[in-house]
Amino acid sequence: MSRRIRVAAAQIGAVHRTSARPETLQRMLKLLEIAASQGAQLVLFPETAFTTFFPRYLIEDQTELDSFFEHGEIRTAPQTAPLFDKAKHLGVDISVGFAEATDTGETFNTCIYFHAKTGDILSKYRKVHLPGDFEPFKDPNATNQLEKRYFKPGDLGFKAFRVPELAANTAPIFGMMICNDRRWSEAWRCYGLQGVEMVLCGYNTAGFAPHLWGADLNQDPAKAEEDAIFHHKLTMQSNSYMNATFSVCAARCGMDDGKYNLIGSSLIIDPEGKIVAETKTKEDEVIVADCDLDACRQGKTRTFDFGRHRRIEHYTRIVEQTGVIEPARLADTTQASLPNGTIITATNGTSNTLTLPTRPSQAKQIRILLCNPNATESMTNSCLNMVSPTLPPDVSITGFTGPSNDAPTAIEGLFDSVLSSAACARALLPIQESESYDAILVACYSNHPLIAMLREEFEIPVIGIMEASLLAARTLGARFGIVATSQRSKVMHQDSVQVYGMEGFCAGIESCDLGVLDLERLPRQEVLHVMRKVAKKLVERGAEVLTLGCAGMTDMKSAVEEVVAEEGVQVVDGVVAGVQHLVGVVRLGGRAGGRSMFEEEEEAIDSRFQAGTTKVEQSFGPDISACTSWALDNVGTHIHQTLAATLMSRRSGANADVTSRQGYVTDVLSNASEIDGETLHVEGKKGLTPVRHCRCHKTIVVG
Repeated sequence: MSRRIRVAAAQIGAVHRTSARPETLQRMLKLLEIAASQGAQLVLFPETAFTTFFPRYLIEDQTELDSFFEHGEIRTAPQTAPLFDKAKHLGVDISVGFAEATDTGETFNTCIYFHAKTGDILSKYRKVHLPGDFEPFKDPNATNQLEKRYFKPGDLGFKAFRVPELAANTAPIFGMMICNDRRWSEAWRCYGLQGVEMVLCGYNTAGFAPHLWGADLNQDPAKAEEDAIFHHKLTMQSNSYMNATFSVCAARCGMDDGKYNLIGSSLIIDPEGKIVAETKTKEDEVIVADCDLDACRQGKTRTFDFGRHRRIEHYTRIVEQTGVIEPARLADTTQASLPNGTIITATNGTSNTLTLPTRPSQAKQIRILLCNPNATESMTNSCLNMVSPTLPPDVSITGFTGPSNDAPTAIEGLFDSVLSSAACARALLPIQESESYDAILVACYSNHPLIAMLREEFEIPVIGIMEASLLAARTLGARFGIVATSQRSKVMHQDSVQVYGMEGFCAGIESCDLGVLDLERLPRQEVLHVMRKVAKKLVERGAEVLTLGCAGMTDMKSAVEEVVAEEGVQVVDGVVAGVQHLVGVVRLGGRAGGRSMFEEEEEAIDSRFQAGTTKVEQSFGPDISACTSWALDNVGTHIHQTLAATLMSRRSGANADVTSRQGYVTDVLSNASEIDGETLHVEGKKGLTPVRHCRCHKTIVVG
């Protein structure tokens, strides 16, 4: 029996930055109805279909930026639910792209497959290959592509899925990708290796963007659009053929805002790479085609029979290497081949060879821990969002936020620094022991005590964002200025600059008269106005490079840089500078040097009750006060650390973890004051002892 399905691509014409979302939604509903009236069983909508393609803009207003994202359950959200309701009513499946904001604050360029019969989302895909840049071009007339700024790279991979009840006696195999993904053959082959029979791809593709392409700025726009369409068709047709699959692509096209030209050419392509349907306009338009999925069999069983013809032993370079590594050059045609890493230079007719060590392959992932020593998690997330798009593929970063019950919510002086250092050090010691990060970045703009504490404890590189930003600033210019938050922070920065020996290169430190938490509490435009004013003042004082004096400023770099760019002044974000600094050090094979200065004799550590393992057990009756007294007499004088209490029920065997706030035995025992017939297990770890030594372990059993 034929496995024929009728599919449609719903092309959407121009949508402007100011276009009302309800109007765009109504256009989508009309396209869906047209497709359904022509018998379509599946309709594909474009990338970011509900709005204009907002990543082309530098958007500083958080409210406006949020308006382009879909929050919560997309099938029931007021601005999107009518599309899914209509699809279910018509009995037509849809695949649609949108900007996704997750409950955890992450953002992705996403598409989903909605199954009309069940009302379920059968699959979700998040765009992997984000094109463009994080910062906009300096040319105000350039077409920007800032997806790296607004989205994280997709984390769901290329997973094919089956759609039940779409074709007779079978559940056809689908795959989804978004826009730039179609240009990467690896994405297609991932689906091809899963037997994909139809690939769906929505897109927004510029018809004229020479800055983005690295092309001639004076090229003819009409010729540029012709080339863009050629490359679009080339990728869709060739990859459909090489993976023996149908493909459908739907465009968001037209002249957005009267300025940004997007190509049309929505397509339906067969497994031989032939176009079976194509749009004729750059307006709202539907194309429909019948696709017999059995047509995929010829390619999959002969020319592209992967099981018989692929030779994976020769493909390792594809998954082990990202950038290009060229073969060594030859000095001349008669010279024998030289080993990898040999560089040939020619001067006045003579050639010289310089052999450099080849770069060792980075087999393992470089894992960096970003430690925000205050207890404000949103600042940690902001730092991660800023730095993630700048990471090489072999680098991963994990965020850590200071314990909420001990660390201050902001750090604006030495008192805050000391409190946060103690709280974070205790929490970080067991984390590093179990996770083994390659480097740690302390995301507080100061000579934070935690930096020295971690260097004392760990044999890995540790740096703070202030030190990293000043090193970068000195590399980029002769004199730097620091945009500080409060007057109190300004004083702390002045002291730190002296500690780092940089006072001779500092053009000035200026306060914005803002608290750290004001960076999030106050309206963004109000904060940026003050920061820009301070930035201009520092430039007037001779600063050639500016650094942002707080981790909470990390996502404001480009906005500040805008007002000083004409003077050639750059702005350094310490978070990005710090991560890249650590990545470089780790690639060099660097470990923390001079550890001998932190070494101690075992006897010295023993004298402070910091070595060895001690297990103390004592049974008591139901009198908690007696147990408390015993614990204080026998253990309490040496327990000045966070204790973990686990109450283990003798009846059910259930476990419940309770952590005391202050870390004293009395606090932990109070948690068991209403528990009868259960065992209290208390384990203490010396929070500030060197990792190379064992911690004290105390066990108290209450019978």
